[in-house]
Amino acid sequence: MAEISTAIVGKNIKSIRESIGLSQKDFSILVNVSRASLIKIEAGSTGYRLNLLDGIIDFTRFSLSEISKMNFSVPDNYREKLLKIYGEDVTAGVILNQQPTLVYCIKHSLLNSQFLNEPKEIRQITKFFADKGWVFSGNSIQIALKRMTNAIVIIKHDSKGNTNTYSKLR
Repeated sequence: MAEISTAIVGKNIKSIRESIGLSQKDFSILVNVSRASLIKIEAGSTGYRLNLLDGIIDFTRFSLSEISKMNFSVPDNYREKLLKIYGEDVTAGVILNQQPTLVYCIKHSLLNSQFLNEPKEIRQITKFFADKGWVFSGNSIQIALKRMTNAIVIIKHDSKGNTNTYSKLR
């Protein structure tokens, strides 16, 4: 594979993994690739054999030609679709039924809701996740939201000195 191709494949595989809401460790278990190899693939490194992608292709049901495309996108509700396929599988079902990653929860739940149309404090966002059965520390949420400058607006609270509020970028 050419360098540009490995970069595209790596970016797309990372996008798939994040759209499922899995850590590199859990995804590597499901696709039968070592975590170290997955890290290299996602980074767009060269020097790996194409057969390393076989497990990813088999599990995700995307073809090599699909994940090689620059304009590749993961379908909405992809995690739910995989749960329907693998829900009865001992390993995949257990992993897919675990709490998704924080980034997944922010992108696919918090930002897809109306919740952040008005500014919210971290404690309110923590409760939003807790109501869905997801437990994250306020500090972890705060760090993740600060990294999402293309989607989140952070403003100092009007009356609480050390408190920020978070809302969707409009």
